[in-house]
Order: sequence, then C-alpha cells, then structure tokens
Amino acid sequence: MHRPIIYSSCLFFLITTSIPWAQQAPPLVAPTEALSPADEMKGFKLPKGYVVQLVASEPDIFKPMNLSFDYKGRIWITDSLEYPYAAKDGTKPRDSVKILSNIGPDGKAQKIETFADGLNIPIGLLPLPSKKGAPQTALVHSIPNVYKMQDTNNDNKADTKEPFLTGFGFRDTHGMTNSFQLHWDGWIHATHGFSNDSEVKSSEGKLLKMNSGNTYRYRPDGTGLQSYTRGQVNPFGMTVDSWGNFYTADCHSSPIYQLLQGATYPSFSKPHDGLGFGPDMIKHSHGSTGICGITALNSDSFPEEHQETMIIGNVVTSRINHDRVDRKGATPSAVELPDFM
Repeated sequence: MHRPIIYSSCLFFLITTSIPWAQQAPPLVAPTEALSPADEMKGFKLPKGYVVQLVASEPDIFKPMNLSFDYKGRIWITDSLEYPYAAKDGTKPRDSVKILSNIGPDGKAQKIETFADGLNIPIGLLPLPSKKGAPQTALVHSIPNVYKMQDTNNDNKADTKEPFLTGFGFRDTHGMTNSFQLHWDGWIHATHGFSNDSEVKSSEGKLLKMNSGNTYRYRPDGTGLQSYTRGQVNPFGMTVDSWGNFYTADCHSSPIYQLLQGATYPSFSKPHDGLGFGPDMIKHSHGSTGICGITALNSDSFPEEHQETMIIGNVVTSRINHDRVDRKGATPSAVELPDFM
C-alpha cells in the first residue's frame, strides 16, 4: 500500500534533478571578493596581550605553503601559483622559494628576495645552517624530488640545484612531502602524505617505499634514509616540544599525534603492525579535517598559561585551535582550550 508513495518520491527526485539549475556544480573558488589585509585583521580575535602583524601579502607573495627560519632569523617560504594543479610537461613552472628579511617594528618584511624560481609546487623547505663564508644551502621539494640548492656567491639566489632525494609521488598534490625539521639528534625529519606512492632514493642509493601517510628521516648529507613511523592519513605539520618529542597534525585523522619511532598510526583501510597503533593522545577533532601547521609553544616569550600548549591551523573553520598537553608519567594527553585565534 506504500508503493505509490515510493514511486511518486522517485519520480519527483528524477524531475527535480533534471532541472538545469540542479546540475550546476558549486564554484571551485569562492565568488566573493578577497578582503584586504587590513580588513582581514579586523576580524581576528586573540588572547589578551597578543597582536597580529602583517609580514607580507600579495603581490609580493601569493600562496605560501611551508615556512622555515634560518640561523640569521630570516623567514623562508615556498610560494606557489600552480597549487593544487602541477605544471604540465613542456611548460615552465611558476613557483618559487623566497626569503623575507629586515622585519621592522610593525612586523613587515622590508626585503623580499627570490632564492629560487621555476619550481613546481614546492612544499618541504629547510635552509641548513652554514659556517661563516660557506655557501648557504637549502633543501627544497619541487615535483618530483627534494633538491639541494646552494647560494655560492652570497647574493641570496641559488646558483646550483641538484637532486638530493628522488622519486616522490605527486598523484595528490595535497599530500606531498613537507615540514622538514632538523632535530637535535642531527637528523632531518619530514612527513609524506595521502594517496601518493613514492620510491625515494637517497644520494647513497638507499631506497624507501612509502604509501600515503608516513614520516621519515635522513642525515643532512643525504645518508641514512629510513622510515620513522608508518601510517597517518595526511600528516601536514610537525613540531617538537621542550622534551624533544615529535608531534604531527594529521588531516582526516587526528589534530595531534605524538610520534614514537617505529610505531604505526591509523590510516584509511590499513591494519596496524600487530603491536597495535601508536598512542592516541587526543579525543576531539576540532570540528575539521583540514588540520595543519602544528606548533608547540615552548619559548619563555609566551606567558606561563600558554607554556606546554600547542596551536594548530584549521583552514576549514578559519581558526587557530589551541590545546594544552597534560602528562601522566610519560604519557601525554591533549586538553582542548578556547581557540587561540
């Protein structure tokens, strides 16, 4: 006796979905006009005692993906016009690495220089420490390799570029290698992201195979390439606390993971290694899958109530989330705090 209602519902669905306006896909880019930096800053809400300063904006920079500080206090960024669509074969990529320096009292970079251009969605970036008078070296990811670039004549422009780690997948440009960290142990640690299959080869010929979320490490001279952890879905952002512990933010999985060397972490449709997954230290998701840019607040420059806390970028909700890290013995757990910004 309910069949006519079911048939009528199906017919109504077919009719309504055939109307042209129902078939129009939403725009890939928001049709609203972009706010000016000044108007954007008016909407920010911060903890008491903090201010936001504009360091750089368009047209000086376009789409910064990763940043790093060198030993001189300069800011290095990977800057993209191509992302998320890699430049096609036969065309010249338009992306670059830029150095921002001479930061004034207002926070603005008075000097912006292009260290390297012609890159294809560069994400991972690390300027290496150098001795006085020695060439400035930077490790830069650009599809499909990590390159070693050197400024040999001290003009802040790369004069040489050679493959350093080769064979990174780029099927999904949202999940390419990023967050290069030179740690106290003398190793460079990095993340590898979702849906990409990589067979990474080091300068000494070592091969490391990775699928989707992973972390790995290698020495600054390119030797010792090895897996650090397996799993996660799409780790984007890595930080180190005052005890030397590593943490990542994982899109689609968890805002915070503490990384234990050799551990396996949850990923889509992947089992653990028989020992179970690495520890889960957070029970909330901050209402988003677009989590990135995790940073541990360890400096004495921050007030006491913000010591041993972490801030995490949330591009979906347009917030910077905030968590306190409590410890029971050696086991950390994250406690959600009011949004930082």
